[in-house]
Amino acid sequence: MLIAELHLSNFRSFGEELQIVKIDDLTALIGANSSGKTSLIVALLRMFGQKNIDRTLVKTDFHIPSNVDISTVNEMNLLVEVKVIFPELEWQSPTEIETIPEFIKHLVIEETGKAPYLRIRLVGKWIKGSSPDGDIEQELYYIKVPYGTDEQDEDLFKVPIHHKNLIQMMYVPAMRNPTTQLKNASGTILWRIFNGIDWPENLNEEIGALTNPIENLFKGIKDIESIQKIINSHWNKYHKDHRFSNSNLKFNSSTLEDFLKNVEILFNPSVDGNTVKVDELGDGLKSLFYITLVSSLLEIESKQDKEDKPLLNVLAIEEPENHISQHLLGRVVRNLKEIAVKENAQVILSSHNSSIVGKIDPEYIRHLQVQDSRSIVNSITLPEKTDEAHTYIKEAVKAYPDLYFSKLVVLGEGDSEEIVLPKLLSASDIYLDDFNISIVPLGGRHVNHMWKLLNNLSIPHVTLLDLDRERNGGGWGRIKYVLKQLHANNRTSEKLLTVNKILDGKKVRYTYTMDKIEQFHNRDVEKMASMNMWINKLENEDIFFSYPLDIDFSMLKEFEDEYHQTMKHGPRDIEDEHSADYTAKLQSSIHATLKSTAASAKTYTDQEKKIMIWYNSLFLGRGKPSTHIEALKDINNTKLLKNAPAELIRLVNRIREKIGLPEGG
Repeated sequence: MLIAELHLSNFRSFGEELQIVKIDDLTALIGANSSGKTSLIVALLRMFGQKNIDRTLVKTDFHIPSNVDISTVNEMNLLVEVKVIFPELEWQSPTEIETIPEFIKHLVIEETGKAPYLRIRLVGKWIKGSSPDGDIEQELYYIKVPYGTDEQDEDLFKVPIHHKNLIQMMYVPAMRNPTTQLKNASGTILWRIFNGIDWPENLNEEIGALTNPIENLFKGIKDIESIQKIINSHWNKYHKDHRFSNSNLKFNSSTLEDFLKNVEILFNPSVDGNTVKVDELGDGLKSLFYITLVSSLLEIESKQDKEDKPLLNVLAIEEPENHISQHLLGRVVRNLKEIAVKENAQVILSSHNSSIVGKIDPEYIRHLQVQDSRSIVNSITLPEKTDEAHTYIKEAVKAYPDLYFSKLVVLGEGDSEEIVLPKLLSASDIYLDDFNISIVPLGGRHVNHMWKLLNNLSIPHVTLLDLDRERNGGGWGRIKYVLKQLHANNRTSEKLLTVNKILDGKKVRYTYTMDKIEQFHNRDVEKMASMNMWINKLENEDIFFSYPLDIDFSMLKEFEDEYHQTMKHGPRDIEDEHSADYTAKLQSSIHATLKSTAASAKTYTDQEKKIMIWYNSLFLGRGKPSTHIEALKDINNTKLLKNAPAELIRLVNRIREKIGLPEGG
């Protein structure tokens, strides 16, 4: 069985509008502080906590809108509901599944042929009373009708007491004391492990028979007898009740319960050959051992034939990275994944650590944010699995998990942007870490999927693409692509598509349709003024182009000396620019730069054509990042900002605007 959905209304930071959160075997919650991650976990704890205190609603569990004065509120209601599914039905018959008999009377079947599911709902009501905390009513129900059906009172069935332990939640908060959690106390992992053992009925008698001689041995020591008499003498000065007149020193456990209370886990041998107690381990190892015990418990319980054992265990762990060194985080995620795939377990984790998040498939991530003072949960949107971009985008966001935590994402074409843009931004006193800015190189042809992802997560972003003028698919083809993908993301406003145009000798306002834009790639590449007009319009949509080719060409054009000096032996110098050798070399460089033997570079100046000779050697003949790193170290901030390509300066100013800094400040 599996909790597939969590429904929330008016619970803590979740507002009145119903939020439906998809839950998987492993679900990772990410988002800024106070975005609702803990609230979501506590909602499940109120339904399935192991202790009564965990399942008890308190006043702060009820959502209070930011514009409401609590002193004027007389009553508040909340709802938390889960949808439980039974994937095991796909490969087992109902008679073979131990989870089904317990819930058979409460399963919901929408229609013939569809898998049944279970609806469990926690309903809470807060009523203003004489005390500040007021009075709270709560009840756990089975809902006996499908979603979308009008509910009647008779469709709600109270969950029997013995059912309330069939789903149990183990909660490890971000602020934790691993030592306490590893003790054998009620509700802990060790307690559940020992509680599942079938102890012999006469075990207490046997323990007493074995331990009484030890007790008598201690009491027979003369000094012990003297100490006990002195204690009782002083005690009887204050207390005359015969029931408590004699105190006794106890030197041994005489019952199984007493023995189990004092159970300790020891590790041996240590460096000095002695044993080491759990509370002597570092906090990181304690956390790791706790996860180990959880996995052990689930395996043990799966093998036990007990009627009262939980049928589903939900492990919720906040910030598993706490106390744990970076190199161990991979093991933590691997262990949590191993727990999640067990038939009787699910794992929910929250994290602020990109190393943790980067090891989890995006499909299992839920991004939380606050909008209008209430928590909103979004799943990660990926292209369809049949789309060639699916794997690319999936791996890209795993490689750059920082984007989930960013206040601004800068999308670029490739590795060069990762080197050049941070240098340019820091020269402008914009430091990536200070403003939570991520630079993510994903490739222009898949940028539309990143737009969709970031839009869904409400993460601001700007984009820098290569114009690739006169390259295949570049120039007008690139503008066409961008407009089409903006349209697919519902971002092509009438203002964007409307231009001034001369028709029949008159200047008119003309609005392009997508059918007309579909023909843009056939436009004359030499229509530079028109192309520049579209480039300017797209900058208003936060989409910039490295002009006229790519960022490598633009930087080389503005800082020729610095880039030339990165090569001890540059391209072969031909002094006579009118010679056949020079003409051949120039033509081959144009072909290599524009990636076509038919390319003529007709829209490039003579100086730009000459630059292509060096471009070919610097960026096509060796690694781009190393070339930029070597060149940029010799360019001071003042010169960089003064001579940087104009489109990059405009991009920097837009970033300043996005993060709330004055232009050029």
